[in-house]
Amino acid sequence: MLKKKWIVSAVVVGMSSTTLLSGCSTNANKSDVTTTSSTETAKAASDPNSMDKTINLKVVSQTKYAPNAVPNEYTKQTEQKFNMKWDYQAIPLSAGMDKYNVMFASGDYPDFIPNMNNWNAVKKWASAGYLLPIGDYFDKMPNYRKLYTDEQWKMLQDFTSVNGKIYMLPSITTTYDPMAWIYRKDVFDKAGITSFPKTTDELMAALQKIKESNPSFIGIGIRGGSGNTGVKALLNSFANTFRVPADFAGSTGWTSFWKDPDMNNQVVFSPATTKQRDMLKYLARLYKAGLIQKDFATGTEDQFNQNRLNGKDVIDFQWVSQIVSLEKQNKNADWEYARTYIADTASGKEPVMFKGPDFSLFGSILSNKLANEPDKLNRLLKYLDWSSTPEGQLFNQLGVENLTYVMKDGVPVYKDDLDRKKVLEQFGFDYFIAKSDAAQKSDPTYAITTEAAPAFKQMTTFLAPYATLSEDDSNTVNATMTGVWNEVYQFATKAVMGLVNIEDDKVWNDHLANLNKVGLDKALAIYQKSIK
Repeated sequence: MLKKKWIVSAVVVGMSSTTLLSGCSTNANKSDVTTTSSTETAKAASDPNSMDKTINLKVVSQTKYAPNAVPNEYTKQTEQKFNMKWDYQAIPLSAGMDKYNVMFASGDYPDFIPNMNNWNAVKKWASAGYLLPIGDYFDKMPNYRKLYTDEQWKMLQDFTSVNGKIYMLPSITTTYDPMAWIYRKDVFDKAGITSFPKTTDELMAALQKIKESNPSFIGIGIRGGSGNTGVKALLNSFANTFRVPADFAGSTGWTSFWKDPDMNNQVVFSPATTKQRDMLKYLARLYKAGLIQKDFATGTEDQFNQNRLNGKDVIDFQWVSQIVSLEKQNKNADWEYARTYIADTASGKEPVMFKGPDFSLFGSILSNKLANEPDKLNRLLKYLDWSSTPEGQLFNQLGVENLTYVMKDGVPVYKDDLDRKKVLEQFGFDYFIAKSDAAQKSDPTYAITTEAAPAFKQMTTFLAPYATLSEDDSNTVNATMTGVWNEVYQFATKAVMGLVNIEDDKVWNDHLANLNKVGLDKALAIYQKSIK
């Protein structure tokens, strides 16, 4: 396991001074088409690299927020620039994965998903043969390659490989937005808590004080959603404290299999260790005292957001950047972030940082049907490569100058009262390959994350381990881990809520036996062989 003090590799890009939609000289206009000879037109129609032929594509986007209308300015501008006609649908994150799963199961799946945010689903679809191995076409996307250092490029190929092929174009991380405890400092001050708790004992005492002074306080707020999202978010909130790698469905590179320095560098599955049990014991005590949101396992993301607005949630574990929008929504709220993680009083060990690669396993995927449709494939590759340029990044993130943003002192800023959410809802624009370096210069979320980063970078940091799996081993892991994680989360939910007694050795040992019944022992043996 590689252990080091982490220094982020930032990708520096220049700002394009060209007009936003003038960068593609090959884009044909109507007069070009009408003056072209019939021979040239026929030749263009058979040339997959020609921009003269209109390409029809089915596109389904997994947006953070739902756009108000389709088509919108994003789809119209993109279609015009690249001579495409999109059958476009947006399915926001809050809608879950059901619609996507139905599409792939029925065979009626899209040509292109710009921003799929479920790495496990991508692996499943890739293994089933639905996706195009986009890594085979990296040579046609030189601008995308420029976003990565050589070290980051090697990590991309390691962490995004499925059976030896790459099926996703990840979103590159050029800034560091740490997850941290964010809390209402005004409410903490009112309760007489002048500094954020440093240990688990101090946290429990602070939460009890807040509950006494603020009867509407629901305890630690949990961002819920479909499936096991709520309990997963709760466990992730204390992963650094109990030195148990967080689970983001592999989207950070972490799978919870790793060489644990607290266990003599053995390769373990962290949710099956005593550290996980210690975490569940602590959470059960918090829950029993009413210091964790009562419906953490079933609450929705909309309820989570509402609890923040109405003052019932005054502490939760989320990205530091969220403070900007929270204070904008409620100008009377003084949100703050803790500069470190909480230490476990019982173990006496410092909290740690678990870091994945400098990209997210969130990004673009293409249908394998495109392998036999070179005209469609080449047009999408052109769009993706252009979207990797400073001009394309600015377009996807902020939209169109004087429509959604204006230039102030040489820096693009949202127009009037627009922000990311409003621009996506009203016009359809949102970043998906990389955030625009130019746009971030005026972004208040960039300012707060830049301020927060140094405190977290200096922490003892463990990098996600890479395991080389054969196709057979990968299939075994994929077949077993869904059942393993279901057992992990079902047991954790019951343990925290007191439905099973986590203090009872028999209860814990029965849980471990159930994990092996659904295949953990087989998956663990594979990782013990594969993790270097």
